[in-house]
Amino acid sequence: MIVLVTFLFTCLSFFFFIGALLTHIYKKQIAIRKRIDAYFPIEEVVPDKSRRNPKYLLLMKKINDRVKRVIDQATKASKKRDLDQRLREAGYPLDLSPTDFKFLQLLIGVVLFTIVCLLLIRLDANFISSMMVAGILATPGMYYPSFYLSVLIKKRRRDIQKSMPDFFDMVNLSIEAGMGLDASILKVCQHTKGPLAEEFLLTLEDMKLGKSRREAYADLRNRVPVPPFQTIITSLIQADMLGVGMAKVIRTLTVKIREQRTQMAREQAMKAPVKMIFPMLLFIFPVIFIVMLGPMVIYLIESVL
Repeated sequence: MIVLVTFLFTCLSFFFFIGALLTHIYKKQIAIRKRIDAYFPIEEVVPDKSRRNPKYLLLMKKINDRVKRVIDQATKASKKRDLDQRLREAGYPLDLSPTDFKFLQLLIGVVLFTIVCLLLIRLDANFISSMMVAGILATPGMYYPSFYLSVLIKKRRRDIQKSMPDFFDMVNLSIEAGMGLDASILKVCQHTKGPLAEEFLLTLEDMKLGKSRREAYADLRNRVPVPPFQTIITSLIQADMLGVGMAKVIRTLTVKIREQRTQMAREQAMKAPVKMIFPMLLFIFPVIFIVMLGPMVIYLIESVL
């Protein structure tokens, strides 16, 4: 049973890893393809749509839409908002909406349930026992996307916190060179990649659509729940309200960010000895005892016998 569960989770993790790896390798080609499709859409003239879309594909699409509609109606509005917040913090992986994410969880659960049922029935197991075991094993599979989403959120927050000093250093240099704050941020975002640049580009788009700088920065602060970043955005909002020079504010904040990173590195270094105790007790000390005391135990056993 444990081997079967391990095998299923290994296969699922392998598929997610391969998909992420291919997306990362062909990231530039995908971005170019999306931009070409956006500016130069290709219109295909197909006289007979039934030839292009076979009946079984249309049937699957109808079932897919109906299931999503049922999931959307059954999900509470508060849960939708929470899930949408989590997806936003993760950067909307695969452009999934809350309904699509729930559908993906249900699909993984159904597929795992079917596979386990077929395997156990083929092994001449009891039907009711097979259904129960398949349900128990399919439940963790349904929650695996939620776990993976939490991993993506932590990784994105860590990337934002890691790129903050260099990002704001370049913004500060652009401001000191004579550019405005918005122009400096846009210039830096055009030459950098990562979640921090994406969030600021979204903020600049909000400002173009009519939001004030204060409102756009407040939305940015709510979208990115990283305490150091929220502190910086709050300081920028206050500096904009009071008319303080942005270059001086950003320079001071960048120094504080680097000090916080140094303190966090020291904190992690202090935690390392405590975290090493359990691996040493479980893996290192038993081996040392076997190597040192093993020959003595063997000698005593042979002497007694």
